[in-house]
Amino acid sequence: MIFFTDECVPTNAARMLSYFEQEHEVRAHEEHFDKGTPDTVWMQVLATWNETTIVISGDGRILKNKAEKRVLKECGLMFVCLAPGWTHTVWRDYGWKIIKVWPDIVRNIVDARYPMVFEVMVGSLKVRPMGRISNL
Repeated sequence: MIFFTDECVPTNAARMLSYFEQEHEVRAHEEHFDKGTPDTVWMQVLATWNETTIVISGDGRILKNKAEKRVLKECGLMFVCLAPGWTHTVWRDYGWKIIKVWPDIVRNIVDARYPMVFEVMVGSLKVRPMGRISNL
Protein backbone atom coordinates (compact mmCIF):
# COMPACT_ATOMS: atom_id res chain seq x y z
CA MET A 1 0.00 0.00 0.00
CA ILE A 2 0.98 3.59 -0.56
CA PHE A 3 0.03 6.28 1.94
CA PHE A 4 -0.01 9.64 0.17
CA THR A 5 0.05 12.82 2.24
CA ASP A 6 -1.50 15.88 0.64
CA GLU A 7 -0.20 19.46 0.80
CA CYS A 8 -1.98 20.10 4.09
CA VAL A 9 0.15 17.50 5.89
CA PRO A 10 3.66 18.75 6.63
CA THR A 11 6.26 17.16 4.38
CA ASN A 12 8.34 16.50 7.50
CA ALA A 13 5.51 14.32 8.81
CA ALA A 14 5.50 12.27 5.61
CA ARG A 15 9.27 11.86 5.78
CA MET A 16 9.11 10.84 9.43
CA LEU A 17 6.33 8.35 8.73
CA SER A 18 8.28 6.87 5.82
CA TYR A 19 11.04 5.95 8.28
CA PHE A 20 8.60 4.71 10.91
CA GLU A 21 6.40 2.65 8.55
CA GLN A 22 8.07 -0.69 7.80
CA GLU A 23 5.45 -2.47 5.65
CA HIS A 24 4.01 0.26 3.46
CA GLU A 25 5.29 3.20 1.47
CA VAL A 26 4.63 6.81 2.49
CA ARG A 27 4.84 9.50 -0.19
CA ALA A 28 4.53 13.26 0.17
CA HIS A 29 2.64 15.51 -2.24
CA GLU A 30 5.75 17.47 -3.13
CA GLU A 31 7.51 14.32 -4.35
CA HIS A 32 5.03 13.95 -7.22
CA PHE A 33 3.17 17.22 -7.79
CA ASP A 34 3.80 20.95 -7.94
CA LYS A 35 2.53 23.08 -5.12
CA GLY A 36 -1.04 24.12 -5.79
CA THR A 37 -1.90 21.16 -8.04
CA PRO A 38 -5.70 20.90 -7.83
CA ASP A 39 -6.96 18.08 -5.62
CA THR A 40 -9.05 16.71 -8.48
CA VAL A 41 -5.90 16.33 -10.59
CA TRP A 42 -3.66 14.55 -8.09
CA MET A 43 -6.50 12.25 -6.94
CA GLN A 44 -7.01 11.07 -10.52
CA VAL A 45 -3.28 10.40 -10.88
CA LEU A 46 -3.21 8.44 -7.59
CA ALA A 47 -6.04 6.25 -8.88
CA THR A 48 -3.76 5.10 -11.73
CA TRP A 49 -0.97 3.90 -9.44
CA ASN A 50 -0.58 0.14 -9.44
CA GLU A 51 -0.88 -0.22 -5.67
CA THR A 52 -3.69 0.49 -3.28
CA THR A 53 -3.31 4.16 -2.40
CA ILE A 54 -4.60 5.85 0.74
CA VAL A 55 -4.85 9.63 1.01
CA ILE A 56 -3.83 11.19 4.32
CA SER A 57 -5.23 14.70 4.18
CA GLY A 58 -5.28 17.73 6.39
CA ASP A 59 -7.99 19.26 4.20
CA GLY A 60 -11.48 18.17 5.25
CA ARG A 61 -12.92 20.57 2.68
CA ILE A 62 -12.31 17.87 0.08
CA LEU A 63 -15.26 16.02 1.61
CA LYS A 64 -17.50 19.10 1.21
CA ASN A 65 -16.49 20.33 -2.24
CA LYS A 66 -18.80 18.73 -4.82
CA ALA A 67 -16.19 18.34 -7.58
CA GLU A 68 -13.50 16.98 -5.26
CA LYS A 69 -15.92 14.66 -3.51
CA ARG A 70 -17.10 13.31 -6.89
CA VAL A 71 -13.53 12.61 -8.04
CA LEU A 72 -12.66 10.96 -4.72
CA LYS A 73 -15.73 8.75 -5.05
CA GLU A 74 -14.99 7.88 -8.71
CA CYS A 75 -11.37 7.05 -7.92
CA GLY A 76 -12.35 4.83 -4.98
CA LEU A 77 -9.40 5.95 -2.88
CA MET A 78 -9.34 5.40 0.87
CA PHE A 79 -9.34 8.77 2.63
CA VAL A 80 -8.01 9.62 6.08
CA CYS A 81 -8.86 13.13 7.17
CA LEU A 82 -6.87 14.74 9.94
CA ALA A 83 -9.46 16.70 11.96
CA PRO A 84 -9.23 20.52 11.89
CA GLY A 85 -7.10 20.85 15.04
CA TRP A 86 -4.13 19.19 13.36
CA THR A 87 -3.39 22.22 11.17
CA HIS A 88 -2.87 24.42 14.23
CA THR A 89 -0.77 21.92 16.18
CA VAL A 90 2.84 22.96 16.71
CA TRP A 91 5.36 20.65 15.07
CA ARG A 92 6.83 19.22 18.30
CA ASP A 93 3.34 17.96 19.23
CA TYR A 94 2.26 17.11 15.69
CA GLY A 95 5.26 14.81 15.25
CA TRP A 96 4.74 12.60 18.28
CA LYS A 97 0.96 12.54 17.85
CA ILE A 98 1.04 11.36 14.23
CA ILE A 99 3.52 8.61 15.15
CA LYS A 100 1.42 7.53 18.12
CA VAL A 101 -1.82 7.27 16.09
CA TRP A 102 -0.18 5.79 12.99
CA PRO A 103 -0.62 2.09 13.95
CA ASP A 104 -4.36 2.73 14.49
CA ILE A 105 -4.64 4.46 11.10
CA VAL A 106 -2.95 1.53 9.36
CA ARG A 107 -5.03 -1.04 11.27
CA ASN A 108 -8.28 0.67 10.29
CA ILE A 109 -7.25 0.81 6.64
CA VAL A 110 -6.12 -2.81 6.55
CA ASP A 111 -9.33 -3.98 8.26
CA ALA A 112 -11.62 -2.02 5.92
CA ARG A 113 -13.47 -4.23 3.42
CA TYR A 114 -14.21 -1.40 0.99
CA PRO A 115 -12.98 2.17 0.39
CA MET A 116 -13.73 4.22 3.50
CA VAL A 117 -13.32 7.67 4.97
CA PHE A 118 -11.75 7.96 8.42
CA GLU A 119 -11.22 10.98 10.64
CA VAL A 120 -8.32 11.27 13.09
CA MET A 121 -9.00 13.43 16.13
CA VAL A 122 -6.05 15.50 17.33
CA GLY A 123 -6.96 15.53 21.05
CA SER A 124 -7.97 11.94 21.71
CA LEU A 125 -5.98 10.46 18.81
CA LYS A 126 -8.99 8.32 17.96
CA VAL A 127 -9.55 7.08 14.42
CA ARG A 128 -13.24 7.41 13.64
CA PRO A 129 -14.83 5.70 10.63
CA MET A 130 -17.03 8.15 8.74
CA GLY A 131 -18.47 5.74 6.18
CA ARG A 132 -17.97 4.32 2.72
CA ILE A 133 -16.51 6.42 -0.07
CA SER A 134 -19.39 5.23 -2.27
CA ASN A 135 -21.85 6.95 0.10
CA LEU A 136 -20.28 10.42 -0.20
